[in-house]
Amino acid sequence: MQLGLFDVSHMGQLRLIGANAYAFMETLVPVDIIDLPAGKQRYAFFTNEQGGINDDLMVTNFGDHLFVVVNATCKDQDIKHLQANLPVDVQLEIIEDRALLALQGPKAVDVLKALNPAVADMVFMDALKVTLADVECYVSRSGYTGEDGYEISVPASHADALARLLLSNDAVEWVGLGARDSLRLECGLCLYGHDLDETTTPVEASLLWGISKNRRSDGERAGGFPGSDLILEQIKTKDISRKRIGLIGQSKAPSS
Repeated sequence: MQLGLFDVSHMGQLRLIGANAYAFMETLVPVDIIDLPAGKQRYAFFTNEQGGINDDLMVTNFGDHLFVVVNATCKDQDIKHLQANLPVDVQLEIIEDRALLALQGPKAVDVLKALNPAVADMVFMDALKVTLADVECYVSRSGYTGEDGYEISVPASHADALARLLLSNDAVEWVGLGARDSLRLECGLCLYGHDLDETTTPVEASLLWGISKNRRSDGERAGGFPGSDLILEQIKTKDISRKRIGLIGQSKAPSS
């Protein structure tokens, strides 16, 4: 198998609309959203007042709105969290009529560009609205396997047809989420509820790379997100009692 097609439609898809949507999102995540260029995606996480992580998510700037993808198990609480803090000039739209497919593997570009050549020019974390099989899709060059690939938000009414079209290529096969979990583990990507939870801070989770420089203590928009005092103090002092690390096996399979 050269390419895997994953159905990740269980993930939550949301839109934040309004001129202040970007500044609003920065009040909830330790990430630079205001300066996120149009057509770019960024990894983020909702923090709580104790510095823990309530969920990790992907945020995309589509120019006229922010497109947000959250974990399925946290979707309801994330929506409530956004609604509880939503300013009057920002609109939250819960997207319930779109599916989400992930085409992952080193040959993903060869398969998808046959449906629209524009995807070949995308680089990692680029995002575009493109037509695939005569329907508008939101496509990002990303995924959660550690491999090259694309995530495709497609109208639910057209998801079956698009999936069948992709699977008509002999290089593409359906893959279950269990394989996605093992792939993300091998490349050190976190899974919420396993490596991350509401009691684990980004510093403890080894996610310092996910905290933008301009949101840190010496940044131009330092702090201002839930738990920022504790998290920024941990960054400064490195005083933590636990830390997520990776282990490299010395054999092909673990032994007791």
